[in-house]
Amino acid sequence: MISAPFRLVRILSSALLIVPFATGALTSTPPPAMAQEAAVTDASQAPKGLWLTTSYPEFSAQAGDTITVDLSLINNGLPPQRVGFSVSGLPEDWKWQIEGEGRGVEAAIAPTDKTVDLTLNITPPEDLSKGAFEFNVTGRAEGTSLDLPMKLTLNAIEPAKLTLEAELPALRGTPNSTFDFQVTAKNEGQEDTTVNLLSKAPAGFQVAFKEQYGSQELTSLPLEAGKSKNLKVSVTPPEGIEAGQYPVSIAASGGDATAQENLLLDITGQPKLALSGPGGRLSGQATAGESRNFTFTLENTGTAPARDVSFSAGPPSGWEVKFDPEKITEIAPGKSSDVTVSMKPSEKAIAGDYVVSVRANGDGASDSASFRVTVETSTLWGVTGLGVIAAAVVVLAFGISRYGRR
Repeated sequence: MISAPFRLVRILSSALLIVPFATGALTSTPPPAMAQEAAVTDASQAPKGLWLTTSYPEFSAQAGDTITVDLSLINNGLPPQRVGFSVSGLPEDWKWQIEGEGRGVEAAIAPTDKTVDLTLNITPPEDLSKGAFEFNVTGRAEGTSLDLPMKLTLNAIEPAKLTLEAELPALRGTPNSTFDFQVTAKNEGQEDTTVNLLSKAPAGFQVAFKEQYGSQELTSLPLEAGKSKNLKVSVTPPEGIEAGQYPVSIAASGGDATAQENLLLDITGQPKLALSGPGGRLSGQATAGESRNFTFTLENTGTAPARDVSFSAGPPSGWEVKFDPEKITEIAPGKSSDVTVSMKPSEKAIAGDYVVSVRANGDGASDSASFRVTVETSTLWGVTGLGVIAAAVVVLAFGISRYGRR
């Protein structure tokens, strides 16, 4: 029989053994919030492995171009891996190459937790127009094969498509103007071309193609696909052209592509004055101190009316020059008008030739003529001179008759 004291000790000892086990079970169970955080952390971790991938496994391109595809070799959590590459499924006459950092490679090392950027270059034959092609890019590591299926669709190249557009297709000016048109030539196709520059203009008109800010004349220029160039088209009308509207056509031609633009020159006309002396001569005679009238002819040889024509003169000192009329309101193209020019040499002018400058000034036109005047002395002065000579002869004769015998 067990005594009561001994039984009490056994009960206390059992209680001490139970408490630690109960305490470990409590502390080993995490709170609900901590369990959720651990689950999120595990789910966010990427799986271990080796991948060969691209962002766009199916894509399209233009026939005739070299095609570039970006590839990624990814190593997540594995030791460094050596991966060799190959491409299968492409036609035999196609060329391909995988590049790393701009150099052709046949294999690459994928470091742990790193991504290696690669580029696949594909060159179809030049005579291929269009089609759909499926192929595989394969990477082989030790005991692992990485297959990347891809699909390429080739579209036919759109030929060059040309346009010509003038900023201002119609310009106004006089026959002496140079008409500069600002024109844009554009290739809206997908193929580069060289265009010939052509023009069609009325007889006598000169057409020149130049760069927008250059002076060199152009007959052709290269035009890349999708690009445009600015040109200056200078049109010079012939001298003496009549007022009116004159069409000019320009064109750009490259291969089977052509473009045309129509330009318009609105020539307003310009007066042109021609001043001539009496009977077409530019010389005459006058007497010192006496007025002499000369009839000048003023002709408008231009293509627009000459308006508000006035006259002026540059005579020698002491001369008087007057015009009748002093002003002509208008002279139509191809018409003429007479003006009387009165010239009075100086009374002290000695015999000889003098030049008088006569000028006609109109609105937008002018002309001048140098008129040579041969001046003769007055008849009165001649008679007076003869009288003086006669008197001198009489005096001389008288002196000889009276004093000569001595």
